[in-house]
Amino acid sequence: MKSGKGIGEWFRYVNYERAFFTVQRLSGIYLVLYLFGRVFSDALLGWSYTESFDSTLLGRLLGALFFVFIAFHGLNGLRIALIEFGIIKGWPIRDPIKPLPALRTSTLHKLYIAFMIIVGIVAAIYMPYLTFFGQSFHITGP
Repeated sequence: MKSGKGIGEWFRYVNYERAFFTVQRLSGIYLVLYLFGRVFSDALLGWSYTESFDSTLLGRLLGALFFVFIAFHGLNGLRIALIEFGIIKGWPIRDPIKPLPALRTSTLHKLYIAFMIIVGIVAAIYMPYLTFFGQSFHITGP
């Protein structure tokens, strides 16, 4: 007996709010851990050790990921603030048979999500490019 239409049915109704919520939390955790790691490595090991770690491939990768997460975290926070202030509105939908996202989105909300995706893609490409091949992002000491 066959039930459903296969694996494609899993992605038929994507709950973007839940996905953005999950990435928002993960990016927040990463940002806090990265910043505290930088502060403690500077305090305990010294500036020269931190600077030498930043020049390694892992250090550059973690720095690039930091800037990508800052871009996403900031834009998603702005999106949440616009929803809270009522600029981007949604209304609840309840259908017991088809599980749908809890809010219907307006055209402005869809445009903002498209803008957020475009800025995220640019940040995901440009920041690592600058980190690996361009200027360094750390502040040099005196």
